[in-house]
Amino acid sequence: MRIIRNETLSIIELNKLLEDYNWNIEPIEKLQMSLDLSWGWVTARDSEDKLVGFVQILSDGSTHAYIFRMLVHSDYRKQGVGTMIMNEVMSLLKENKIYPTLVASPNNASFYSKFGFKTHDEGRTAMCIRHPFWNVD
Repeated sequence: MRIIRNETLSIIELNKLLEDYNWNIEPIEKLQMSLDLSWGWVTARDSEDKLVGFVQILSDGSTHAYIFRMLVHSDYRKQGVGTMIMNEVMSLLKENKIYPTLVASPNNASFYSKFGFKTHDEGRTAMCIRHPFWNVD
C-alpha cells in the first residue's frame, strides 16, 4: 500500500471512490473545484495503483485544519488503510503546527480517538445542517 501526500489526482478516479459511498458528485466539475480549494490531501493506492483511500484537508495554512472525506474503498476496509492515511495526515499537520478538527459519526469516534481526537465543547457547540435546506421556505 502506498500512502501519498498531495499527488496529482484524477477527479474521475476520486469520484469513482466516492461512488463506493454513494457520494459521487455531479457535475464532476464541482469535485475539481473542491480539490482546488484544498490545502492538501492524502491518498492510498494498492499494488496495482488503484485509488483505494483518500482524505481531504481544508486549512488556513497557519493554525487550523478541517479533515473531511475520509474514504476507504469497501474492499479495503478493516485492513489498516484508514490508519495509514490518518497517520500521514497527522504527520503533515504536526510538521506545519496546524490544529486539526473533524466531525466523526458516533460509530467512527473511537477510530479517530486513536489519533488524539477528543470531544470538546468548552462552551462551544458544533452545528451543521444535514438536509437540503435550500428548498425549504
